[in-house]
Formats: sequence, structure tokens, C-alpha cells
Amino acid sequence: MNLDIVFELIKKRWKQAAVIVLFATVLTGGILYLQKPYFRSSAVFTAANPNLGDRSNIYRTEFWEQYFYYGGELDNDRLMALARSEEMCRFMVDSFKLIDHYKITAIGDKALYDVDYEYKENVRIHKNEFGHVKVNVWDTDKKLAAAIANAIVARVNQKSVASFNLMKIEILQKLQRDFNAQKDTLQQVEQQLKTDADAFLTARKEGLIGRLNETEKLIQQFNTSINDVSSLFVIEEALPALKKDKPKIMAGMLLAAVVSFVFAVLLFIFIEWRLQAKAK
Repeated sequence: MNLDIVFELIKKRWKQAAVIVLFATVLTGGILYLQKPYFRSSAVFTAANPNLGDRSNIYRTEFWEQYFYYGGELDNDRLMALARSEEMCRFMVDSFKLIDHYKITAIGDKALYDVDYEYKENVRIHKNEFGHVKVNVWDTDKKLAAAIANAIVARVNQKSVASFNLMKIEILQKLQRDFNAQKDTLQQVEQQLKTDADAFLTARKEGLIGRLNETEKLIQQFNTSINDVSSLFVIEEALPALKKDKPKIMAGMLLAAVVSFVFAVLLFIFIEWRLQAKAK
């Protein structure tokens, strides 16, 4: 078989090929037309500098050094991991009652599996050409698609802020324990000084007072740094779509026409080969 034979075969059977292509194209168009329209809503955000709400920035008195308000690539990766997490999936499923919305008929673990699969099919999170995190949500309800996209962004920010605050709380607890221990030591030194006015004890008392003042200052600063300073900047808030995103009927019909034509040619080649084989 060569191209000349193939072209001759197409010329010979073009009517059959036209019937196959027409049937496949019309069938595909009908199926796509009957499918429910899906609307897409997109939200875009980028990481904020994690130090924005830190004590080193809040209590900074000199602003001569350059300071960036936006985070880096690794910060965006961390936020994207939160958005893609299984916990995020379960939170959205429960918050928006997606089992009912997706009309999941199964029960128990099978229902959770089905709704998890449906959610992940309708949500795509990736970096756009500018390196920002983009959340795409498809749904038959255009308002719900926008609400889910914005809820994902809000939840990512909430989880990120909470994780930073948790670290600060742990440091604060450690500082508070150190402060209490230093305070107890100071009381013991003061008791000893009542009976023995030793120069070493006096110097130790002054050192403990200085350390207590410094620790108290750190405690106040870390208390202030435990806040709700956003960990991201919303570049584009999700809005309800003005038109459906899929199914794309014309694109689907064009693809069906191309695929069916290729199928028809291959079918005719196979039939011709069988006929030649029988003739021999």
C-alpha cells in the first residue's frame, strides 16, 4: 500500500466515507448538545511575604533596606499545595454539600469516593504564565462555581495564617516558660540577698532583671505578631461566567469529523487488503 493507492481508494469510496463522517459528526453534535453546560470561574492569587506580619517587620524602625511585599516561588508552591490538599477537597465537599449537588446516589465510603472524584474533575489549580496560582472551577451552576473558587482562596489564606500563628504561639509559650523560670530565680536571689549582701549576687540580680525585661519585650512582640495579616494577595476574584465553557460543540464536531475520516480510511484499507488477500 502507498499514498497513490490510498488516494485512489478514497476517490473510489468517498461516498461511504462521507456517510461515516456525517453520521459521526451529527451524532457527536447531538450528544454534546444534550449535555448540561458547564461554566468556569477563575480566581488568581499570589503569596505575600511571610514576614509581613512578623515582629521583625512590625517593630522595624529603620526602613532604609529594600522590603518586598510579595512572596517567592516557594511560597506560591506552599499555598498551591494547600489548595490541592485532600483536606481542602473534603472541606469544600462538606461546605457546599456537593454530594447532593452532584446527585451522588451511593452511600458510605462509595459516596465519598464518588464526590471526591467529581470534585477533582471539576477543579484545576496550577500556576499561570506569570507564576501566580490560578484556581479554575467548573460547574453547571455559574454562581456556585465562583463561590467555590473564592472559598478555596479564602481557606488557603486561613490555613496559611493559622500555621504561622501556631508556630508563633509555640515560641510564645517557650518564652513564657523562660520568663517564669527567670522570675523564680530572681526571687531566690533576692531572698539570698536579704541574708548575704554579696557582690556576686547583686550582679546576678541585675543580670536577671535585664534578661527578664528582654524576655518580656519579646513576649509582647510575639503577642502582637499573632495576627490575621493575610498570607496572600488576591489578584483576580472569581466571578460568575457570562457564557458556558464546555461542552464546546463546534470543536467536538470538528474533532469527530477528523477522527471518523481517519477511521473510515483505515477501514477501507483493511477491507481492500482483505479483498486482495482472498483474490490471491
